[in-house]
Amino acid sequence: MKKTDEDFISFLDVLDATLTQYEAVWSTNPVFSAQVAKFRKYYAAIKATAEKAKIITKGATEDKDDATLAVCELARDLSQRASIYALENINMETHIQLRVSRGSLLQLADEDLSVRLWDIYNRMVGFGEVLAPYVTPEELEQFKTLIEKYDKLIPRPRGLAIERKIHNDTLPTLKKEIRKVRYKMDSLISFFNGTEFAQAYRNARRMVRSSSRKPKKTDEKKNQNT
Repeated sequence: MKKTDEDFISFLDVLDATLTQYEAVWSTNPVFSAQVAKFRKYYAAIKATAEKAKIITKGATEDKDDATLAVCELARDLSQRASIYALENINMETHIQLRVSRGSLLQLADEDLSVRLWDIYNRMVGFGEVLAPYVTPEELEQFKTLIEKYDKLIPRPRGLAIERKIHNDTLPTLKKEIRKVRYKMDSLISFFNGTEFAQAYRNARRMVRSSSRKPKKTDEKKNQNT
């Protein structure tokens, strides 16, 4: 989420707190109250969307990387042992098909790696009990579990990134709508001229304008020279 979006939401927090504090004042005016209801509807939607826009994909990517490394290392160890059984009992072609390195597996794309891992697993299972001196049934079961874990993680980082993009794309529309409501509230605040609420509301608005103003280059030069 952009810094400008974070600043905008901080302003909404301040404005909502002001409205809550002086609700006894503005709630007596049905015209202003109607706009506050709209403000709070969009405010709640913006808060929820902003929270979802913070979805982090790094952790999911790291989980997938760890699972990939683990399954590729076990695939290498088991397949190389099984390839020796094939070399001694079947033929050179089966030996070559089974023998893989970790590096060659890691170079494969997600779905291609899954296909290759299942191919290795199914070939070893196909040998039956005679493979047990080289690869135990427990090791085959462990290998299968790691492949299944890897398969579940393949779409996760991509899915989270897409979900985050959807929420980021939604935020501008909600901001546009709440600005329309805020414009109406700014125009209607004169209903409460002379009250503490009107002053607090305008102070909140001024605070936002002040914080959002960028310093001019001349101001920056003056600050550097002092």
